[in-house]
Amino acid sequence: MKKGFVLSLLGACIAVSSQAGAAALPAVVTFTDNGKVCDVTQYGAEGHRLQIALNTDSFQRAIDDCAAAGGGTVLVPEGNYLVNPLFLKSNVRLNLAKNATIVASTEEAAYRATEQTKYAEAENGWLPFISVADAKNVAITGEGTIDGQGAVWWERWRANIRATGKKGGTDRPRLIYITRSSNVLVDGVTLTHSPSFHVVMRYAHDVNVNNTKILSPWHAPNTDAIDPIDSQNIRITNNFIDCNDDHIAIKAEKPDARFPEGVVDNIYIANNLLCQGRGISIGSETSGGVNNVLVENNQFEGSMYGIRIKTLRGKGGEVKNITYRNTKMVDVDIPLVFAGYYKAAPIVQAEVDKLLAEGGFTMGEQIYPPDTDAKQPFDKYKTPHFSNVTIENLESTGKSKAAAYIIGVPEAPLSGFHFDNVRIDADQGIRVRNAEVQTKGLTLNVKQGPTLLVEKGAKVD
Repeated sequence: MKKGFVLSLLGACIAVSSQAGAAALPAVVTFTDNGKVCDVTQYGAEGHRLQIALNTDSFQRAIDDCAAAGGGTVLVPEGNYLVNPLFLKSNVRLNLAKNATIVASTEEAAYRATEQTKYAEAENGWLPFISVADAKNVAITGEGTIDGQGAVWWERWRANIRATGKKGGTDRPRLIYITRSSNVLVDGVTLTHSPSFHVVMRYAHDVNVNNTKILSPWHAPNTDAIDPIDSQNIRITNNFIDCNDDHIAIKAEKPDARFPEGVVDNIYIANNLLCQGRGISIGSETSGGVNNVLVENNQFEGSMYGIRIKTLRGKGGEVKNITYRNTKMVDVDIPLVFAGYYKAAPIVQAEVDKLLAEGGFTMGEQIYPPDTDAKQPFDKYKTPHFSNVTIENLESTGKSKAAAYIIGVPEAPLSGFHFDNVRIDADQGIRVRNAEVQTKGLTLNVKQGPTLLVEKGAKVD
């Protein structure tokens, strides 16, 4: 193993001088390796093709020994290894060789915390498959695969909906969960079939996810690829993502006095190829504030959504200084969504019909009220309010249902939205309500209806 493993960004280090007032790009994460190698097979792990026995103890002892020695690399050679949840520690790199697969068990009891593992429990009460909790200088690297065996969990989710008649949430384990940690690198691996979200960062800073494949089938519920939550200085670069839900979902759940500009700050998302999925998103929780996000040089192919900022009253907050540039989209259902309403449509069709009769509309699985919706009292930590958002050099071609939805709430219209050199081909145009939009070089090729549907409280220049 080479000492001083360094993340390669493949040319993604691009200056952001055109983003006025933006912070510097998040730093490139490096992992310092002291040269110690703990091979899991030397601790008794067996990588048989048909796994029956668990290898959990062998893996965890290798991790613990590396940590006790001051750090090093836990090596997973070629093979298939069935394990229960694992707990990474400071100064440890988990390195998966080519054709090495770590397979997550699906025993529910294994994902419930004990007194010793309570510290790593996720916010939903489950242990994640791989935890990075209260740690620093940690890496997950290599050419191997981490398989969450999510199908078992997804079917339990469906069975519960059938039994209760209610939409299910994400009451299932995460695959990789990084919390209260810093200087963390995920590089080169393939992550697949997570029970729910694949990579979650919560209360973390200085985290890089680079050159990683994240895969789940279209029928896999709530399988977000990468979710930075209440975190700062995050780089998400050079990844291939094909999943059911958000490709990336930036969330700011709770205000924190230590971060007056926003609990999410300084996020860089670049050079990713994004296929099936629901877009590079901010929200739905933004109460803690989101500041300084640069999204550039990304390509979407066959996605449900492209770029989204979506939240709702009660969970809304300030989102500002966001730049999207040099974006290519092909066959994206709805390229752009900026919405202060994010409410799931009722399951009962009669209820949907009633709301539509009152002048509302649906978009995907969400429902929007009519533009007669009344103002509500403004609250900094509850009211959705977005400002200083730039979309520059975007081209969307192929099949799209609608070009964009830009819908603010009347008590806090969206402000400072700038479209510069944007071209979109779509069946329908842009719908704007309670928002101020400035355009320069906006080209819309629309098959039916108005190019711009300007509703109450909208101003488009």
